[in-house]
Order: sequence, then structure tokens, then C-alpha cells
Amino acid sequence: MKQMQKFPLEARGETVSREALVQAALQEITQNYREASLSNVARTYGVSLAYVSECVRTQTGKTYKELLQKHRMETAARLLRRSDLNIQQIITQVGYENTSYFYRLFHERYGQSPREYRNARQRRPHV
Repeated sequence: MKQMQKFPLEARGETVSREALVQAALQEITQNYREASLSNVARTYGVSLAYVSECVRTQTGKTYKELLQKHRMETAARLLRRSDLNIQQIITQVGYENTSYFYRLFHERYGQSPREYRNARQRRPHV
């Protein structure tokens, strides 16, 4: 096979649709949320970071960062409900290095701390 496959699309005279860029960005979030970066998508498709960012915002109504945070918070909440991992392990698993930042984001989204969230869900009787 030729090395040409490693070059960006624009270098091969190809174009990529806005929808394809957005799908790639969303896929980056779901498959690589711990280390997801919009720069990876831009680099892969040979387009500017600003262009991919604008495409995501236009198509979804949210920024890439907002979408990534939403996915990370939902994953953390699911882990709090369904796993025995401690909170620090969950914070690391979903891709945050700054614990206090994670706690602030989690509280903004769910109105309680991760510990309160977990305890409230463990006390509920299963029907």
C-alpha cells in the first residue's frame, strides 16, 4: 500500500463533509473520552481546529468541550451507580486530573456531590 493514506484528506485532493467531521468528533468523545481531543479529529481530517469546532457547534448547538464534559459526567454517574470503584478512581477513569474541578462540574450537573449521588442511589429499594 502507498504511504499516501497517512496524508490529510486535503493533501489528497479530497474533501470531507461537515457531518462527517461532527460524527468523527462525537465518535472521539464516546470511544476515547478519557483523552479525547478535538485536535485529533482536525489532524486526522487535515482541517483546522477552528473549522471542526465551528462544525460541531453549528450541528449540535454545543461546544466540543460541553459535549465531552456531558459524556464524562454521565459516565461518572453510571460508574457511581453500578461499580464499587472509589470516587478518585472514577475521576481518573473518566479523564479528569483535577479532583476539585470534577467535584464542581459534578455538583453543577447533579446538584450533589459524587458521594451524595452514590449514597442516594444505593438506598433506593429495587422494585
